[in-house]
Amino acid sequence: MLARDDNKPQGFSNATSRFIRWLWMGLVVLALVLAVTLLNNNFSFHRPSGGAVNAQLDHALDAAIHWIKDNPEISERNPSMMYMIADMERMSHDPRLQAVLEHYHKHYLAYPATPFDFAWLRLIDRKAEVPVIHVPDLHGELNEFAWGAYAVAPDKISLSPGDRANMFSPTRYIWGARQHQLLALVIYRDYNGSSPELDNTMNYLAEKIARDAHYDSRITDSYIQRTAFVLAAGRPDLIRRRWVERILDHQNADGSWNSCWYGWCRGIFEFRIVSGGDGHATVQAAWALTMLKYRYPQWMAADAHPDHFFDRSGSLCGVAERAGRGSGCFVGGSSARLWITASATKALPAAL
Repeated sequence: MLARDDNKPQGFSNATSRFIRWLWMGLVVLALVLAVTLLNNNFSFHRPSGGAVNAQLDHALDAAIHWIKDNPEISERNPSMMYMIADMERMSHDPRLQAVLEHYHKHYLAYPATPFDFAWLRLIDRKAEVPVIHVPDLHGELNEFAWGAYAVAPDKISLSPGDRANMFSPTRYIWGARQHQLLALVIYRDYNGSSPELDNTMNYLAEKIARDAHYDSRITDSYIQRTAFVLAAGRPDLIRRRWVERILDHQNADGSWNSCWYGWCRGIFEFRIVSGGDGHATVQAAWALTMLKYRYPQWMAADAHPDHFFDRSGSLCGVAERAGRGSGCFVGGSSARLWITASATKALPAAL
């Protein structure tokens, strides 16, 4: 009996040691999985030819536009998506997109359901008359519709001073809300012109969104959104080629994209089974690809892109000039990149 009692502490110690050993092994495996996931999300381990990439992009964009044209009612419910389609049409002059805009004008805007619908007329005609609309104080809550309406018609849409300050604040919102804030500012700058303060805020937001993109490897609606919105903000230098490759590789056969990645959606704890393509994700992906093809062709034409895992040096100069914001040059390798602009820069708040 005494011998059996003497063995109890030894047995307990052995069990504890095994548990700790298995725990450490589990942590090591988890760390390796995370490391591989991050590498796969940010670096290309193979280098397809420029012609192959351009051919894939052209095919993906053509299929996506077909899907958008065949499903116009999905986009028409969302004015932000219609702005993206209008911008795509301005760049590409694709008659299929023009047909979508005409359908939106005749079958949706012709029967306004809310006062904001009058503001969306400016998505089709930038000189359209808009009645004066006073938006109630949102108390800091993000309202994409109110911000979008204000962006296209700041002369007619009235926001409270606090809500307007939040819209232009570089530090008020984080994560997904920051992405929608950047889109509102993209639309505002498109319709009303730039300023040093606006450009600095948009640069700061774009850099934070690109930082998030490095660590979130799930090909969700939000993943596609980050690339599209950062490109729209005029910062192609922040976009890794690997992100575009992964977006292209996850297109559905019918030309659409899914909003969730194997049932894992944009929220960290958001899971659901979704069948069929998602209009939101598809329009955003098509918008991103259109910008790469027409607005930033030098980005796509780079022979030695700094995102390649085995390329530690290399540069990409001559990015398409952005009206009113100078021109720039990519400098650096896979871990560092500088964006040099012709305009003066202003100190920004410290990282969140």
